[in-house]
Amino acid sequence: MTQKDRKTPPLTVLDVSRWQGRIDWDAVQRSGKIDGVMLRVLGSKNDKPYLDPMFEEHYAACTSRGIPVGGYYYTCAVTPRQTAQELAALRAALEGKTFQYPLAIDVESAGLAARVAEAAAQLEAWNLYAMVYTYTNFADTALAMDALTAYDLWLADYRGKCPTRPHGMWQYTSKGRVAGIDGPVDLSDAAKDYPAICKRTGLGTFQAG
Repeated sequence: MTQKDRKTPPLTVLDVSRWQGRIDWDAVQRSGKIDGVMLRVLGSKNDKPYLDPMFEEHYAACTSRGIPVGGYYYTCAVTPRQTAQELAALRAALEGKTFQYPLAIDVESAGLAARVAEAAAQLEAWNLYAMVYTYTNFADTALAMDALTAYDLWLADYRGKCPTRPHGMWQYTSKGRVAGIDGPVDLSDAAKDYPAICKRTGLGTFQAG
């Protein structure tokens, strides 16, 4: 699906990582089901960030086909030093790349909103559209959302009903099916036309300076 063929919001967004393995991106594109893809940039092992081994391949495959992309990384940071380590790894991975969807900070286990806000501010300093990913119960009970109101929320909630909490994207299933991908996938509805926003504002092209 080309950008000029995109429907108006909600847009259907797929997210992928190493766990999807090899993807037939031509089949994904031919399906006409996907308006954008969120690529996992970093995972975490023993609280240390690592580059998702499929990120570069997925990024190249999508961009060569004109499929709009964003990204996300999993954070375990509970100290400023850990935040700095994650951001250093992220900076190396994003160098020279352009995105049409936001870069999201995936926070599911650490309740320090200050760390997430610090990372989101750095993403914005890099000329990226910063977003926060979490799930409804965590947002309701463990994350100080008042500290994160400046950033769009990508909210996971699989109960079949659109969440009432304000959000930019709603991840509504982890059991979606898309041609070209073996096994179930996460699918989200984007309430905003992020590619149009990024084009209009000039956001999305990584700028380290």
